[in-house]
Amino acid sequence: MRKAGFAGGVVLVVAATLAACGAPDAPAPVPARPAPAAAIDPNAMTPAEIEADRQQNLAFERDQETAPFSRWPGVARRQGDVLVVHVGGRDVASFTDTGYCDGFDQCARWRFRGVWRLGGRDYPWLTFFHGEGEEMAYLVDAAGGLVSALGDPSASPDGRWLVIANEDPDSGGGVSVFEAGPRGLRLAAASDIAACRAGAWKDNGRLAVTCAESDPAKGERLVAADLVAGEVGWRIEPRAELDAKTRQPLARPSRPLVGLDVPLILNEHPADVAYEVEKGYRLL
Repeated sequence: MRKAGFAGGVVLVVAATLAACGAPDAPAPVPARPAPAAAIDPNAMTPAEIEADRQQNLAFERDQETAPFSRWPGVARRQGDVLVVHVGGRDVASFTDTGYCDGFDQCARWRFRGVWRLGGRDYPWLTFFHGEGEEMAYLVDAAGGLVSALGDPSASPDGRWLVIANEDPDSGGGVSVFEAGPRGLRLAAASDIAACRAGAWKDNGRLAVTCAESDPAKGERLVAADLVAGEVGWRIEPRAELDAKTRQPLARPSRPLVGLDVPLILNEHPADVAYEVEKGYRLL
């Protein structure tokens, strides 16, 4: 009995020893890997540089307002990004610059360009740019309302007519004729296919223009013409074809010269200014 008990004790000790020797070690903790360092863009702008660039973008062509502000004091003033227009002894409208101009219709830039004297009244003249393309011309009336068209304005010597002409055929061109009367400016005649640049007025009803005339088969050519007031609407009367490089009259035109009507506007609808409001225009 004593031997059996001894033997059993030896077996227990050996089993315990084998169990201890054969047990796997606890896994050592794996150190965490450090996060990779962020790549540094050598061309990245600092926050201060980004803000400076934004301010420079907002101020595009504001230096060109200095001369008009000086020549027509009190008509318009700039308060930071806001242009305020003053007519008839009170502030009538404001125009706020917004966005960053780096693509089509990404921003709004309103600039004071001067004053047109029409029908015995003064109309402040602004231009509007929205990122790409041609500038729009805007005239502000005494109530803060807007009259607009694409192109550059030109007033007849007697102040009765204002022509805004756009010669860029890529944007479709356009000629708009406004008449100044007791109720203000009204659109009298317009064409959205005449791509013309205004020259000098020959008299109160005749304006020299240079127009780009397109033919699908024969291409584009330049034509010297007159925009003439008629009994019904206005008409573009060509006088000569011009050399594309020198802009001098050709002895013989490449194809017949044909006149173009600028139709009378019989029922002018009130201007929809929803887009201008979206771009920072406010009545005061």
